[in-house]
Amino acid sequence: MNNKKWSPAAELVIKNVKIYTVDITIDEIKAGKQDFTVIGNGYVASKDGKTIAVGEGAPDSALIGPDTKVIDGGGKTLVPGLMDSHMHAMFAGTELMSVNFKDAKSKGDFMELLKAKVAETPDDKWVRGCEWNELVWDVKEAPTKLDLDQASTEQPIMCCRLCHHVYVVNSKALELAGITKDTPDPDGGKIGRDENGEPNGLLYENSAMGLIDDVIPDFTEEEFVQAIEGIGKVMNSYGLTSVIDANMTFDQMRAYKSALDQGRLTYRENMMFYLDKAWGDVDYHLKRISEMTAVTGFGNDMLKFNGIKVTLDGIPATGTAAMREPYEHMPETSGDTTITEEEMIEVAKLSAKYNWQIGIHCCGDRTADVSIKSFIEAYKINPGDWRHYIIHHAVYRDDQLPLMKEYNIGVTSQPTIGMLMGEQPLIGAEMTSRYQRSKVFIDAGIVFGGSTDCPIVTSNPFTGIYAAMTRLDADGNVYCPEDKLTAAQGLIMWTKASAWFSHDDEKLGSIDVGYLADYALIDTDILEAEPEAVRDTKVLCTVLGGKVVYEA
Repeated sequence: MNNKKWSPAAELVIKNVKIYTVDITIDEIKAGKQDFTVIGNGYVASKDGKTIAVGEGAPDSALIGPDTKVIDGGGKTLVPGLMDSHMHAMFAGTELMSVNFKDAKSKGDFMELLKAKVAETPDDKWVRGCEWNELVWDVKEAPTKLDLDQASTEQPIMCCRLCHHVYVVNSKALELAGITKDTPDPDGGKIGRDENGEPNGLLYENSAMGLIDDVIPDFTEEEFVQAIEGIGKVMNSYGLTSVIDANMTFDQMRAYKSALDQGRLTYRENMMFYLDKAWGDVDYHLKRISEMTAVTGFGNDMLKFNGIKVTLDGIPATGTAAMREPYEHMPETSGDTTITEEEMIEVAKLSAKYNWQIGIHCCGDRTADVSIKSFIEAYKINPGDWRHYIIHHAVYRDDQLPLMKEYNIGVTSQPTIGMLMGEQPLIGAEMTSRYQRSKVFIDAGIVFGGSTDCPIVTSNPFTGIYAAMTRLDADGNVYCPEDKLTAAQGLIMWTKASAWFSHDDEKLGSIDVGYLADYALIDTDILEAEPEAVRDTKVLCTVLGGKVVYEA
């Protein structure tokens, strides 16, 4: 029996802080509001996981008891716990166990890192790598099996490109997967080939990459929990307290439950049930939808189902995003969707029937057309407040905005990708003029969430806000300067707007009485700072449900 007596005092008080409350509603955000209450020198108090007091000046003495933890913020800035509305936290966690090529500036750098990883990996284990991006190398040429074979022909090697839409593997991996000259391209994917038709080690999109995934030993549940714990430490250090985690497998979902039960989950996890051609055809996935007993909203404030994720196309750089017109850099193609429009609509309608929110990976403008049609059909089946949304919307069209507003279709965007991916010089001026836009959606009254697609790029939200404020590309050039956002708009993206996508905007994304007690204490007054200072913001303390989960 717990004999501890109840006390009216707070469990946590943070005082002497400038507070950006972000105390605005989604309707106000849609109407264009971007100002909110700022408390110049104030305090916040929490108890039982919720905020119980916010005010100016010193906290009321009644709030502080003998067991109250008191943090003096030293005049620094307190913001709501930050939220990433589209990322791959589990992928990012497992990639902490791989060799990371994000700092490679050439194929030589890539090979040096890879050879070092091969040397330290047991002979009976696969060598895994991640985040290579030839578009930022001195010679913009993707690696092939011939390069990887220089590191090893005995150990299988798989390296995932930054975008997560391309693998490169060595000859041993191709052999284990049974991929030969005679292997046909899988539906919705492509096997890269040399001039003789032999596989060159490059595999495009999930159905082709899945040929390798089928033979790579999966992580154990404990390894998945370690990944959750590891990426949690990284995200908490950036002030992140809640994420929408896409592309989840059943084993990964079970690992999240284990992490929660063991007290090793330090962020609010909203899981996206994933439908992918690599796992089966549309009929198979329709059966999965009809058999699922848990739906959107099932769970609790720490771990719940968010929606169904569909990857409907690829990315502009590889010509695999579906466009209305042919690519300038690849005029022989306009890309394609992974499933047909009719199939996507069928998936959307059945999802709606069973009360699922839907998020569609969509980079091309033609894919956005299909996505919008699918959402409209879903709302005809189930007209509730399901908040269906487009993930990325990398290349938009003006004529899509009115329908998106009418049907409450949101966009979760990744400004950091626009700054680091290096696609703009490749795709040409016309497509760049419609690429990774932000203000056009906000001005149209469309909910626009902040996200990173981590591990595609860093999960640091301050890097994302900086990218949204500056519109810099990978070469340091400004593109679409008319779309620059303010720091306030960036903060709203990573707080209240992101909370909308997980149906949490009435309890997360603001510092207000009754809201869950998630906060980030930062060293920069971001609304008054220059963009470079926003980018370099450091988190001093992160609080989740009234408990400190990170201290610098």
